[in-house]
Amino acid sequence: MSKIQSQPSTTVFFCVESGHFEAQTLLAVECLRHFGGRFANVPVLAITPRLGPSLTRETLRRFDELGVTYIRQDLGHRYSWFGFTNKVLAAMLAEEYASTEQIIWMDSDTLVVEEPELLWLEPDIDFAICSVDKNVGTSGPDDKNEPYWLALSKYYNIDIDRLPWVITEFDRQRVRFRLHSGIYAFRRGSGLGKGWLKACEQMFDSHIVYSKDLPFPGDDIALAFGVVDMNLRWRLFPMSYNYEMTPTSLIYKHEELHSAIILHYHYVITQADSCNWLLKELQSELPEVYNWLKERVPLNPKIGGFHRSLVRRSLQEWRVLKHKQFEANSQYFA
Repeated sequence: MSKIQSQPSTTVFFCVESGHFEAQTLLAVECLRHFGGRFANVPVLAITPRLGPSLTRETLRRFDELGVTYIRQDLGHRYSWFGFTNKVLAAMLAEEYASTEQIIWMDSDTLVVEEPELLWLEPDIDFAICSVDKNVGTSGPDDKNEPYWLALSKYYNIDIDRLPWVITEFDRQRVRFRLHSGIYAFRRGSGLGKGWLKACEQMFDSHIVYSKDLPFPGDDIALAFGVVDMNLRWRLFPMSYNYEMTPTSLIYKHEELHSAIILHYHYVITQADSCNWLLKELQSELPEVYNWLKERVPLNPKIGGFHRSLVRRSLQEWRVLKHKQFEANSQYFA
């Protein structure tokens, strides 16, 4: 690992939209500023790259207080109905607006609880990410998921054997480049944002979907093909850099919590019962985080009033309809 500067030349960015993402993003930035060590004061971008209601004045005021640059730019993308397209579009805009050596993405439902030293890339690395579990990944020709990956590789015109083998952190499975994009870092100028968007567009254009219950397993499958297509030099983070913490998670282990660097809490701190569970877990293993967090949660998931809520609901209904129409003309593999 190369020596980190006193303040690394990196930008952190989030994708934020009206509603609960506002509260989550503010909390994530506050946590980074408090517990991030040498990363605490790096530039932060909050990006809204598709149509939706405006953020509240309070959110924008807090962004100013926290030193966050807010970017609102509706790119009008043809696949904006897909849940994760906003995330991919934000990566493209982050590479356009950032001026640092590298860029770090964090899901809004993450909390940095220790200095994330491994987010700093070595000179010979362009991209770093976690590989947590197999899930919809494939272990090779005899795997039930192999036909899905093979069909995509043919559409991408990428030989499936070009996908690197990785060992997943949680279940220790050998799989073809199974990535988890909750946290990742990339070198500015690598073209990751545009390359990832191109790979996502190809995934949708192919009309190849995984299953009726899970048509699109996530943006990270397209990301895997994009990284290979761009010939980026990569490495993996340990699971502590994307540590899932929910009451029902098979991954979460109380005895491992003390070693977590970045927590990924998903829905937990917008619901009173699960929020109390999380605080209780933190109290013994990460008491400083517990003391800092206890007065800030649970978060309010209904931000912005009735009008914004109505617009969000209408947009969600439109996106679900578009999703169903797309699936009706797609080929299933599982």
